[in-house]
Amino acid sequence: MEQSQISKISASSLEHLLLDIKEEESFYELYLLLKAPIYSYSLSILKNREDALDNVQDVFITLYHQIDSYQPTQKPMNWIFTITKNAAFSKLRKKKPTVELDENISHGKFQKEEDRLLFQYFMEQLKEEERNIVLLHLLWGFKHREIATILNSNVSTVLSKYHRAIKKLQEMEGFREKNRHTNKSI
Repeated sequence: MEQSQISKISASSLEHLLLDIKEEESFYELYLLLKAPIYSYSLSILKNREDALDNVQDVFITLYHQIDSYQPTQKPMNWIFTITKNAAFSKLRKKKPTVELDENISHGKFQKEEDRLLFQYFMEQLKEEERNIVLLHLLWGFKHREIATILNSNVSTVLSKYHRAIKKLQEMEGFREKNRHTNKSI
């Protein structure tokens, strides 16, 4: 499910599904709604499809078993993405990560395959935390303060890293554009 579909559901509707997660119908609806963003975020951290799929499963098991620890004062997506991040980092501690970036992370966001591959290459050039911040903000539409909550950081740090990452991406794109006319292979 695309971010645009997720943003159409209200936080209260999502919270209702979350609080009723022990009901089979609510669990299934929540799964259909959240499997793609959880998978993409997991993949951006783990950089391995199988591990990301395992992480999706782990996240839903955790949501099911830990629903009593959810505070209704929290935004449900922040809580879910925090669980996703913690589960992914737990996997990383257990296993050395691979270096590939998800091919599907940006699927559907670009008109041309070349643009998607270029985006993927540029994202690989960023530090892991910068990449996570950019993906959470641009791909999934989280606000900087929500990202700060998910990453256990403060808003000014997230903003600083986001702007630094965007500047790096712009510089890479500027270098590419500048050299496009002199070297067709760039």
